[in-house]
Amino acid sequence: MLTFGEFCDESLDEAIRMKRRVRKGKIQRAKVSSKKGKGWTVKNGREVRISPTELKKMSIRNTRSARKSKGKRSMANVKRQRSMNKRTGI
Repeated sequence: MLTFGEFCDESLDEAIRMKRRVRKGKIQRAKVSSKKGKGWTVKNGREVRISPTELKKMSIRNTRSARKSKGKRSMANVKRQRSMNKRTGI
């Protein structure tokens, strides 16, 4: 049997945490869920489970955007390599 203090300590392991990120030189504080694994988000100050359909949509969207950004990145690298070759004369 756990004492009340031990029970509270265990339940505090998973809580909403503040994460700092820098945008345009300013520090923004964002609330993030500390629960393990995917499927949790913070809405209105509470940890909320993301529905499986929403997770699937997010996964498909991320796959498509990764494919697009990979192609754009490779084209940018090709153009950069061309300009470097012109610049250095190799």
